Amino acid sequence: MSTMRTTLSLASVFLGGVVLSQACSANTNTSGSATTSESATATGGSTGVGFTGAGGAEPGTGGSASCAETSAVASEGTLPADIVFLVDNSGSMTDEAKAVQASMNDFSTILTMSGIDYHVILISEGSGDPQGVCVPAPLGSGKCVGDEKLPTFRHVFENVGSNSGLEQLLSTYPKWKDSLRPNASRTIAIITDDDSNLSAAEFTKKLLALDPSFAGFKFDGIFAPHEVDPLKCASCTLLNLPCASCDPCCGKDTFVNLLCTALPAAEGKVYKELTAQTMGVQGSLCQQEFKPVFLDIAKAVVNGAKVPCVYAIPAAPNNETIDFGKVNVDYKGDANTPATSILYVPEGKAGCDANGGWYYDNPSSPKAIHLCEASCIDVQKTTTGKVNVKFGCATVAK
Repeated sequence: MSTMRTTLSLASVFLGGVVLSQACSANTNTSGSATTSESATATGGSTGVGFTGAGGAEPGTGGSASCAETSAVASEGTLPADIVFLVDNSGSMTDEAKAVQASMNDFSTILTMSGIDYHVILISEGSGDPQGVCVPAPLGSGKCVGDEKLPTFRHVFENVGSNSGLEQLLSTYPKWKDSLRPNASRTIAIITDDDSNLSAAEFTKKLLALDPSFAGFKFDGIFAPHEVDPLKCASCTLLNLPCASCDPCCGKDTFVNLLCTALPAAEGKVYKELTAQTMGVQGSLCQQEFKPVFLDIAKAVVNGAKVPCVYAIPAAPNNETIDFGKVNVDYKGDANTPATSILYVPEGKAGCDANGGWYYDNPSSPKAIHLCEASCIDVQKTTTGKVNVKFGCATVAK
């Protein structure tokens, strides 16, 4: 769902990138997943404009018929993103290592432009190895060997074998685990011309036993999409035909550049299974042009980091502290429909039911507003809807 923006009423003023508006008591219509205002419980005082010297979501009691209120942009939240790359350093991967090195900054540029807080971990030999990788600036430090640039980019120097990439990801975990963040989306990507010794089921089981926070991870990869018959490639040499005309995975040998030979060592069956299971991005090693695949992976990371129906609470103007007992949320499907109140659920996610509602991520120190599943479904029915986070009137709870 695209970022929701607030509906402004009466006099508006733009302060520091946050749209604010003055309004009287919000007598919004309630329907769908919300309870009507008359049957709801009003909590918290109703004087002031919702900014005080004390935080915390501890509404008081009482209220009055009207209050001063402000509205602010409700920006859809994102998770940090942690991405682990594995590069096969076997002798047949010289050209591929160069392609990876050339594509890493294109990958990081997409993430940077998205505004996502990302960490990239690379498990591979460095520039001292013909099949190693040195990541240039700005993602890397620009120095080889020594391209690591913490905290954004960590390079774990490891000679990754042709069939042992997944096993080495697990065995090197102590070297890169400090780059992982709680609640970050997790992506693993491998670039190889071979298959794995470890099955997809074994890898997933061992990974989650090692670090349960990888639950829900995405697996992307650039690998061989099918087995290649070397004789079929050789026939192109004999017939003096372009190698790829016999099979897209046939190419010139890396020694004398005359013979047509199979580019991959084996089909990446395990990696194909992992990308299918996790709905990841699959690129063909045989294309030998990795930039489009890296861009697809970056876009998938960006989309995977978006959290539907979680809205960051905007900063209060003039460095004031928000009174979280005077926060309300409503939703307006389009310009021609009245706003619908979404009511506060004091019990948090556990209190959500078929009527929907909203709750804080952390009631003692709120940073974001979460919509209950029923309300989330409602607001995602249209891309033109607007979610308003309003400050100043006593929080209306279910």
